[in-house]
Amino acid sequence: MYRYTTILINLILIQICFGQNIPNGNFEKWNKRNHYKATGWYAYNNTVYRTTAAHVGKYAIVLQNKYSETGNGSRGYATNYRSNDKSNFGGFAFEGEPFSLVFSSKHDLAQGDTARIYVDFRDNGSYKGRVDFRFSGSTNGRYVTYRVPISWSGARLCDSVRITLYSKVLSKIQGDGYVIYDDIHFENIGFRSPEIYNTSFDEWYDFGLDFPTNWNSIDLRNYDYSRNFYTRRSVEFQDTEAFLGNSSLAIRNYISGNRARVGYCYIGPDRDHYYTPAFAMKDTFKYFQGYYKYLPEREDTALLNFRTYTNQTRRSNNYLELPAAEDWTFFSMPLTYNNQYSPDSASFIAYASLYKDTVGDETVLYLDNLDLTMEPTPINLSVAKTGLNDITIFPNPVTNVLKIDSDFKYHYILITDLSGRTERINTSDNIVDFSRFNPGLYFLSLHSKDSKSRTIKLFKI
Repeated sequence: MYRYTTILINLILIQICFGQNIPNGNFEKWNKRNHYKATGWYAYNNTVYRTTAAHVGKYAIVLQNKYSETGNGSRGYATNYRSNDKSNFGGFAFEGEPFSLVFSSKHDLAQGDTARIYVDFRDNGSYKGRVDFRFSGSTNGRYVTYRVPISWSGARLCDSVRITLYSKVLSKIQGDGYVIYDDIHFENIGFRSPEIYNTSFDEWYDFGLDFPTNWNSIDLRNYDYSRNFYTRRSVEFQDTEAFLGNSSLAIRNYISGNRARVGYCYIGPDRDHYYTPAFAMKDTFKYFQGYYKYLPEREDTALLNFRTYTNQTRRSNNYLELPAAEDWTFFSMPLTYNNQYSPDSASFIAYASLYKDTVGDETVLYLDNLDLTMEPTPINLSVAKTGLNDITIFPNPVTNVLKIDSDFKYHYILITDLSGRTERINTSDNIVDFSRFNPGLYFLSLHSKDSKSRTIKLFKI
């Protein structure tokens, strides 16, 4: 989406001579963190993933054991039902009268570790049969197929089956290991029973995340720790909400433990850049500036934190609170320093909420066009590519009433002064009362009902 053309030449010169761009501060570059989940299956930790080393089809599922000297370690666990929903048996629908469970496995477990596959059959919610099979050791890099009798209680009738896979039974992991499961099915005296949904593990979906290049977030920090993402992410790519260019950053409060928590994003490709310098500073800049929109679900405030460092030691800690703003609004954060040191690097963090007790599920903070400068320099001086007829504003300079001569009727106008303060004025007749504005230079962003816009320069005397 190319909504704007070039910025005025004098503003470009100001930015080149007296400013510094923030790494990917216009959010035009994005990366993808892929994370695949088996469709219809639930896995809750970082030890379950897909593999192309399949026995049949394209993929199989891997469950890992990870040894820890100081704790029990971690194991792989996957199931085809939601274990936290006690009111619903769940599982996959199944019709048949099988005698045995059949599955293929390739595994290499530490001595003392035992893997397990547990199958539970139900009919109208009542228990009908089960399989509880455990195995250990190593298959030496080859697949082994197991046929395990089903223990039925009465008639071999069922309408659903619930399957749980484990790479470890007991609590303490004895060493690193893995189990690959594939082609889980049932047989009735040599005949394959009706298929169970995705027990060949060929269907996966990407639960991954788009994130801005050279940036990090609570989402990625959690992924590095647990190899999983929150149900709703904090960071989102926005191509329809950009201030300039093709995209902007949206920071939302994420969901964890069935409640909203403060979402945040920060500069730096490594998770440690939350605490450490993330990029070099070329000068002792006086302002950190950019554009934002803030839509809190409840009464709340967004928070920006800009830190500077000298020789890896923090020398200043600057904060700026951002109030609610429905339209793109310029902000400029004054930067303070310890006068004994000149900064050589900096870090930046943006939080979607400030008040933790009132965090809203739908709160979102948009950011775009971040940079460092010696003086506040709003950059909304470009002209939209709208294809509209030329317009005339008069008088210019204006004293009281401004008239806009155009074949087009504008819905509202954003008026921005040199400090970046922006005010929205609704209009239906292309007339603006300028009598209450102070003398000076202003930039008028004219917006139509069908989202077309035009920006012009105006002097008030």
